[in-house]
Amino acid sequence: MKNFGLLFDIIPPYPGLNIAIIEDSQDKLVEQLGAFCKKAEASLHVKVLRDSQSQSDKHIKIKKFSFEQSKYNNFSILYDFLFLCVDISEREDIEVVFKKIYRVMKNAGNILVFVRKEQIQRYFEILEKTNYVAINSIDLNENTEVVTAKKMHGWRKV
Repeated sequence: MKNFGLLFDIIPPYPGLNIAIIEDSQDKLVEQLGAFCKKAEASLHVKVLRDSQSQSDKHIKIKKFSFEQSKYNNFSILYDFLFLCVDISEREDIEVVFKKIYRVMKNAGNILVFVRKEQIQRYFEILEKTNYVAINSIDLNENTEVVTAKKMHGWRKV
């Protein structure tokens, strides 16, 4: 899917939103999400697994990222939306990854995870186990779905 704009329909165009994307090769998505954030006066925090040639500006902050970091947040920023565009299905610590992400999201914040279709049920179970609710999926193409979920608020810590 070259036009990710349909995914942005779930993001209200309110100024001041904090949106993050963890990616390694979704340059087209980052470009479109960056344009959306500039128009909506939201902040986009791009967390890249590889060195990036792109430059940060007022609305887009780019930073190198590793899943092995002890914490995923910078400067105590909590995110309204977080796009996870990296295949983590081979990692042994998927639950730990989602728990770390949970800590950097606002109450009722949304996560959008790009997964292979054969992994859908596994991700549903892991998200539910790590206190995410309203778990659904959106068909992206013949191989990929986007699993969406909300951070449960007012419940136990993970």
